[in-house]
Amino acid sequence: MFLATPSRAVAPVPQLARAWQRPKLGQHRLAASCAAVLASSRLRRVTMFWQRPMPDKDLPEPLRASDGLSADAAPEDVFTHDTITNRMPKILDSVLAKLPAEFQTAPVVEGVRRLQEEMRSDAQLKFLMSGSARVGSKSWNPHLSEFIEKGEGWHTAPWWLVENYMYKRLLEELENCAEATSYDPFEPVKFQALEQAEESLQASLAPLMDVVAEAKSSEKVKDALDATILRSLWGNQADLSLSAGEVAAVKGGAVDSLVSDHRGVAVELLSSATDVIVVLDNHGLEVLCDLVLVDSILRLTTASVTLHVKDAPVFVSDVTQKDVPEVLQWLEPRLPVLAERLKQSQADGRLRVKAHDFYTGGRAFWELPQDLQEDYAEAVVILKGDANYRRLLGDLHWPYDTDFVDFARSFWKGKGLICLRTMKSGVALGISEGEQNRAKSAHPDDWLTSGTYGQVLAFQR
Repeated sequence: MFLATPSRAVAPVPQLARAWQRPKLGQHRLAASCAAVLASSRLRRVTMFWQRPMPDKDLPEPLRASDGLSADAAPEDVFTHDTITNRMPKILDSVLAKLPAEFQTAPVVEGVRRLQEEMRSDAQLKFLMSGSARVGSKSWNPHLSEFIEKGEGWHTAPWWLVENYMYKRLLEELENCAEATSYDPFEPVKFQALEQAEESLQASLAPLMDVVAEAKSSEKVKDALDATILRSLWGNQADLSLSAGEVAAVKGGAVDSLVSDHRGVAVELLSSATDVIVVLDNHGLEVLCDLVLVDSILRLTTASVTLHVKDAPVFVSDVTQKDVPEVLQWLEPRLPVLAERLKQSQADGRLRVKAHDFYTGGRAFWELPQDLQEDYAEAVVILKGDANYRRLLGDLHWPYDTDFVDFARSFWKGKGLICLRTMKSGVALGISEGEQNRAKSAHPDDWLTSGTYGQVLAFQR
């Protein structure tokens, strides 16, 4: 399923030459043979190009909960340890508190409580047992085996792996109640977040749509795209996994809270794109901000847009395929012109939705499966939010001043990449020393983890 290394790829040119050296083939058979070789070469080309980033350097170590245990641990490393031992168990407390009574069977409740204790006590990881699609043991267990064979537990295995793994374990525990096998345990808080977002919808998103409508000149189009990019970025502050599953107010943000600002490149990418993929993150306010950005792309450019979503409920508020029509239905009485336009774009084929299990796995973007490589090949991809950004960086301890363009160029083979992320973890690059110092001086303990600062990063191949 995952990538062929360059050494395993077959060079297409000699193979094509051999086909032309067969004089006994008829003309049509020869043409068909060459076409097949070219087609297979194109497929291999997509597969062979994706490799790990910065191949001339050693990869940094992954973030782990154990990073936060040393006496001189940085605040962001303490945050990692606290996430696994405190914040993630609290998310499960919130799930149990909101779980419908008919699903609160003894096996479910006891299983979730055991899972919480495993996280707190650094228990060894276990294989997933369920064969259901949304648990995904078939793709997960080969990856888990790399860490189980080494005896690694919740605090010593990579944070990215165990955080994703917790949600799969939760879904597996829910299967102990037959009626809960397809239940989204985060549905109650998702719609609570939507209701809380209604004021922002009317106060800032509706006027922003007027800015898009009035964009007639090329400069106005760029200004409108820039404005919707920024609004989509700051919508990412609304993250229910950061608030342990409880709906909290969003502070908003401004340009001077950006520590990386590639908006000019991002606008140019979107202005010229024919195919845009938006890898969505959170439900609630963020997805509303994202839909306004999508609407602006559809109105101001000729591009088609595909929303890539999770195939199962994870990270409390992440958008699934089931969520998208429900959000549009919620929008209908509140902002009907937006809901109708997006539905019409779906009917016309310019707006599509695709769910994929890669987005609920524990692997990095450089391990992208072949079908997604093909999707990304000619697309401008917008990665929304902190979790997608962490997947892009492999959740590794990159030096924060690592050049983003150098990083992306070393492995990203799509047409363009845009990251819109508010900072909620100790994973980052593309931040100059001066910007680091500015942010640290204002927020010395949590500049990396509080969501106060944002990044707009962009790369054009």
